[in-house]
Amino acid sequence: MKAFPRAELRRDLAGVVYVPAAQDPDRLGAALHAEGALVALKVRYGGSDPERAPWLVAARPFPLGPDLTRQLERLGAAVFALCDTAQDLYAEGDPHVRAALDIGVPEDLRGRDLDRRIELFRLDVVVSQSVPRVTEIEEAFGNVGKMHAFERAYGVGAGELFRAFHRRGIERIWMDDQYPTYRPENELAARRMREQFCRPVDVEFFSRFRDDGRRGWRFCYVKELRQYGERLRREIFAAAERLINPLFHGFGTKALLSLVWDPVLESAIAGRLGAQTMTVLRTCVPRSQVLPARPDPALVEQFKACGREKVLKVIDSDASEFTWGSRGVFFGDHSAGRWRSALDAAAAGQIPGRPEATGSRFVIGDLVESDRFDVEFLHPHSRQLCLLPRARIRLTPIYAREGHGSELLGGHTTFVNTSRKVHLGHHAVCTPFVPSFTQA
Repeated sequence: MKAFPRAELRRDLAGVVYVPAAQDPDRLGAALHAEGALVALKVRYGGSDPERAPWLVAARPFPLGPDLTRQLERLGAAVFALCDTAQDLYAEGDPHVRAALDIGVPEDLRGRDLDRRIELFRLDVVVSQSVPRVTEIEEAFGNVGKMHAFERAYGVGAGELFRAFHRRGIERIWMDDQYPTYRPENELAARRMREQFCRPVDVEFFSRFRDDGRRGWRFCYVKELRQYGERLRREIFAAAERLINPLFHGFGTKALLSLVWDPVLESAIAGRLGAQTMTVLRTCVPRSQVLPARPDPALVEQFKACGREKVLKVIDSDASEFTWGSRGVFFGDHSAGRWRSALDAAAAGQIPGRPEATGSRFVIGDLVESDRFDVEFLHPHSRQLCLLPRARIRLTPIYAREGHGSELLGGHTTFVNTSRKVHLGHHAVCTPFVPSFTQA
């Protein structure tokens, strides 16, 4: 990557450092077309303005290349195997697995649908030294509607993703009432299902759940069904066979990835997964562990001493906004003082900076440094091409279970160069990725 003199750097966009780029007419035209398509579809992120693109519009898609594509395909299959193994160990009553996966889950939501397998998930992936490193498994995930929009904007096919939904007979999207901002995106997904397959798909909140015999995609973590009354929960449980993913709560916790590195479970998990799958997981899953509810002070001091190498994430909290997205993520390399304070709060069961949010639980893991990329985007005001230099990357590949295997269905890429938290927003460049098997 080219190093840019400080005098060339521009900072007139909040949260963005960029430099002017060469005004190639083809790439500029492609970026303007992509922006127009996103605005026409009224794509939104959070509370963004539907009359404007909700992020910085990339000039082109991001090519994965054959090596990264192969790694992501192997990773998806390995994560399916991990989910299945964790589910089996839970069903067999393994106390260590249950202790990790049951954190914050009410009794009546534990251990449901143990005979059914996860069918769809998304990964959050950081590319580090050209290796995909998983930071989270999302079994209730956004981005499906975005993939429809990206197809219109960049010509990157989303048909396989929607065919996977069609094969499962999905005619409903049942949403968590706490997150209405995802409704426009899910409406886009429903619109695509109607257009491509003439399949009527309705989007509704779980508070209005009714079992009319139609299959639904569950856009809500099982644990968060606790917000609904007992009578409604019973109705949801009775209709579980018509919900995708099944109602096993263990798919949706940040503690799941820590099982890969749990020394107590190593022989049980490795014996079931096999050496090849275990190698993929230990290569691509950063080392992590669940922080005990009352951790030994010596353990806390140990983590304080290696803060530059660690990241702290909220697993469960009554302040539910910290269990979604990036709000509940705290990095150890920003400030030694803030890191020590964050660990003291976590050891006391509090969200850092929110002492009233008690009873919270955490996972602590290795901090992964992203590879850096220079990414072209359209300036939202000047309408010129610009370059986001040395941007960190996050990939969000989406997978479906197909027979005994796994299928990579697509996903998008987010780039940010002023923060470790690589998430969508006006400061981020966002574009679909192109796996090598779809490249001309």
